[in-house]
Amino acid sequence: MSQTDSLNRRVLASYSAAAVPLAAMTLPIAVYIPPFYAESMNLSLASIGLIFTVARIWDVVTDPIMGAVIDRYDTRWGRRKHWLAIGVPILMLAVFMVFLPDPDGVSVTYLAFWMLFLYVGYTMMTIAHQSWGAELAKTYDERSRLYSWREIFLVGGMTVALAIPAVVELVGSGDQADKVAGMGIYVLLLFPLTILPTLLFVPDKRNPTHVAVEWATALKIIVSNRILWRLLSSVLFSNFASTASGSMYIFFASYMFELPQHASISLLFYFLSGTLAMPLWMKLAIVLGKDRAIKVALWYGILAKLIIFAIADPGNVVMFWTYTFFTGVAFGAAPTLLRSMMADLTDVDELESGQKRTGVFFALLNTIDKLGSAIAVGVVFVVLERVVGFQAGAANSSATMQGFLAVYCFAPVIAYALTYLPLIRYPLDKTAHEEVRAKLEGRTAHAAA
Repeated sequence: MSQTDSLNRRVLASYSAAAVPLAAMTLPIAVYIPPFYAESMNLSLASIGLIFTVARIWDVVTDPIMGAVIDRYDTRWGRRKHWLAIGVPILMLAVFMVFLPDPDGVSVTYLAFWMLFLYVGYTMMTIAHQSWGAELAKTYDERSRLYSWREIFLVGGMTVALAIPAVVELVGSGDQADKVAGMGIYVLLLFPLTILPTLLFVPDKRNPTHVAVEWATALKIIVSNRILWRLLSSVLFSNFASTASGSMYIFFASYMFELPQHASISLLFYFLSGTLAMPLWMKLAIVLGKDRAIKVALWYGILAKLIIFAIADPGNVVMFWTYTFFTGVAFGAAPTLLRSMMADLTDVDELESGQKRTGVFFALLNTIDKLGSAIAVGVVFVVLERVVGFQAGAANSSATMQGFLAVYCFAPVIAYALTYLPLIRYPLDKTAHEEVRAKLEGRTAHAAA
């Protein structure tokens, strides 16, 4: 593993480890929780889609507020550590209630309440963690490495999470409740085991300026910063694409390819291929630039969806596994590099404003990220049920399944194209960022003198 310019191995590994339980939690929420509550808890797809949409839209309110609060209130331990420590018990309670529910107590209200509660803790931890990374790594390439290694740890956590339902299938149980409960227990164990090294070994400085950044500032940033508009647009559509695919994947395996027994195991290899490919995307970002590397990944994703739409063959195990493995190659590229690009943009803001507002910027990123996810689940599930006529747990006609395949393939394809557009002639490349860093360092040296 290559060391970054200023981060030793222990710091890099400890920081990246904190992303593992968050990833291990969010993957099942996107892939397994919707079909689990539809098939095992007997909630309608439209109700589940609405709940996920409302829960994520709720983050539109909480994310900017949380970002401003995180930037404003530090402690003697630093700017970020205490927020991770506060978020852990909140998320552990929410995970227990969502992943291990009492079937007699489950209702639309139950799921809605605990999903809202879960996202409060998730917002707190993700904003604190991601903005912390922007302050740990300073240079253009250093941030590519930091966020890439974070993604490798993150996808590794997802891969282990997926091994649980795969093992459940291998031992002969296809029960969704067992799979979801197993993943929930895994996440509950991960939180204390991974967060503690982060709190102990990763340096965290106090806010030197103690500038109070209110939520209204975030709105002003969105209105005035054109590069931020472009970056957030790409974040929105990128996450729409990945969530649309993820939320339909179990249905895709079970109903389109008629291979439910392969669903969890093949998904495990999807994330394994993503983990193996992440160093490649890291190097490509260093050689070509982050925006160009993302464009390569987007074209790769579009081609994969168009091919499977043209040749999908129900029951074809080889085709299903090949498609799943090779689409996983590009899984982590866009979200990783978009976060690194957001870290670069915080330097531009610091140069212009004289303030460190990484919390606000990553709050905006997470707000838009979750909004893209919410819209994807809401739109896809409503279209599948109300337009295509697809029903989970029921026999669907061949015409319905063709409609399902069209939604599965073209919803992401359109979103990939819309992700690409804002990145055309993206101005904050390595050269431009190095100029920004030089000015910041010159100002710091002048103030010290």
